[in-house]
Amino acid sequence: MKIKTQLRIFLIGVILVPILAALTLPAYHYLTRPERILIDGYKQVRKMSEIPLSKRDIGVFKQLLRTLPPNVEFIIIETKDKDKDIILANTMSEYKDKTEIKKGEIFRHMNATSDDYFYQFVSPPLENSHSIMFISRANREQNNIKKNSGFERTFRIILIFIAIFELFSILIIVNLTHTISRSITILNKNTQKIADGELDVKLDYEKNSKNDNEITSLTENLDKMRLALKDNEERRTKFIMGISHDLRTPVAVIKGYTEAMSEGFCNTPEEEKKTLGIISTKTEQLETMINTLINFVKLNQTDWVQQLKKQNIIPVIKEFAEGAVTTGGIFKRNVSLQIETEEDIEIPFDKELFHRVLENLFSNALRYTNENDSILIRAVTKEESGEKKLLLTIKDSGIGIATEDLQKIFDMFYRASSSRREEGMGIGLATVMTIIKAHGWKISVNSELEKGSEFLIEIPVS
Repeated sequence: MKIKTQLRIFLIGVILVPILAALTLPAYHYLTRPERILIDGYKQVRKMSEIPLSKRDIGVFKQLLRTLPPNVEFIIIETKDKDKDIILANTMSEYKDKTEIKKGEIFRHMNATSDDYFYQFVSPPLENSHSIMFISRANREQNNIKKNSGFERTFRIILIFIAIFELFSILIIVNLTHTISRSITILNKNTQKIADGELDVKLDYEKNSKNDNEITSLTENLDKMRLALKDNEERRTKFIMGISHDLRTPVAVIKGYTEAMSEGFCNTPEEEKKTLGIISTKTEQLETMINTLINFVKLNQTDWVQQLKKQNIIPVIKEFAEGAVTTGGIFKRNVSLQIETEEDIEIPFDKELFHRVLENLFSNALRYTNENDSILIRAVTKEESGEKKLLLTIKDSGIGIATEDLQKIFDMFYRASSSRREEGMGIGLATVMTIIKAHGWKISVNSELEKGSEFLIEIPVS
């Protein structure tokens, strides 16, 4: 579970528990207020007692009293003289067969049994001078059980909820602490591996498991970084090996011819001139290779991206294309140019690097085409999903690229099967890709053996 989710659940619990606890207090006061200890039916009796009764009303009143709850007993007593009281209606077992009782006997009986019963009585006025009393009672134990049962049940439910939330909050805290501690331990262990240079060892993490969280996601990103570092390390090793291999050849040639001249093997001026020409050619080749490598390394520095200035890109394309037409004529290639866009498209780019992209792509088109093959340089603008793009195409009708090579031609030092007979270090298209990515552009290639290749550069116009 995500740490953020666990924290949200914990906060909900922290907020709800005090709220429930705060609600418990007023609920307790409500359920224990004095009015709640009254005998059931007392309010009805009290209300009826406020109305003056006639003789015939007493009969109706008797019937109404019989509608009281079964656990409530009552007795109706009329006082006529000083010595005795008359029982008009009764449900109390003690006076079941009596119609008359001594004066004050009922009060003495109430006093004697007050520990067992709740007594309540009213004395409504009669139309004559006589007085009447309505006495009701309920068993204390039964009444308390009934009165308190609802309160206790409600209070018990609230306490259960509070206990559940407290337990839930404790479990969340324990689980959260365990999750964070475990995740940090794993993260620390994995970062230590990278710090120790163990790039070949896969980092320990379980993707998409129940223990996955934000910290373990960092471990996953660290593993991606480990793979990237490992790949960069391999590329650097391969880069150094490639440099060593490719630079060794011209250096060996220069060294060989230099030793030959110093040992007097070049006896004639013509041989010396020829040898110096070869040395000069190999020196220029060596210089070109070194400059290419240095420029490629510079492309990996991103500081210059912030300093790019907006400038019109169409004149740069036209200038290059005009030179390409001339070069194509020398190599007997049919080079054509199509500009199907406005003339004032300003884009932030580095003119020198962009020129290198065009030169590399055109150089490959020249290399992998035959005499009388065609090369097209085309620039058009297109709007897709409200975004305007400049599409620059360099298309040839040469030997093409095999399908299995298409995904790798932009990799450093990769040489496609159709190009291995050619000279070079295999970093031309890798340089192109680096420049394109550095500018935030896109490049793609479509090719088919014996039908030619088409490189397409997509340049956003903002």
